[in-house]
Amino acid sequence: MKKRAEIILKGRVQKAGFRDYIDEIAFNLNLMGWVKNLDNGTVKVVCEGSSKDIEKFVDKIKIHEYPIRVEDAEVEYLPSTGEFNDFTIIREDDIVYATYERMDAAGRYMREMNQNLGGKLDIMIDKQDSMLTKQDSMLGKTDGILKKQDGMLHKQDALQNTVENGFLGVKEEIRLQRDDFRELFMHEVTELRSEITEIKATLAKMQAAG
Repeated sequence: MKKRAEIILKGRVQKAGFRDYIDEIAFNLNLMGWVKNLDNGTVKVVCEGSSKDIEKFVDKIKIHEYPIRVEDAEVEYLPSTGEFNDFTIIREDDIVYATYERMDAAGRYMREMNQNLGGKLDIMIDKQDSMLTKQDSMLGKTDGILKKQDGMLHKQDALQNTVENGFLGVKEEIRLQRDDFRELFMHEVTELRSEITEIKATLAKMQAAG
């Protein structure tokens, strides 16, 4: 449902770029009407639009943010007339006054930009810290992998030494067993030869006696 709101804003509302702020909010909410400074130091707004959008508008323009401070807002709701095609800032004929107010508005936008940039910078720094933390974690994991690799190489060297030592031991055992076998074999051969000699001597004696 369409309706009309006539609003009187009191406080530090003039010479602070407030009307440009109001114009921006009205544009975003698709409201039609106008805003102007009154001679008594207040700001008057007349706007038309949906009831929901006007309620949002009234809530958003009650700001306390340097250099603007709204201390009171008198709102009167009326039936919509449909007389407006857009939202307009009614400026003073005094070009100097109007220029200073536009400069105040520009200053407010610059402060908002600095705040936004500061917030983004903080986010970027936080992300950078997070990346550095992850990098440190990765380096720590890499060190752990390298230590495990070193441990495996040490085990491999120890295993190789064990195998080599074992092989040498087997070779030595085979050599000793071969020497023992040779000695035993030669002993057996010597005894066999002695027995053969005795047998031959006995046979010779028996032939001589017969």
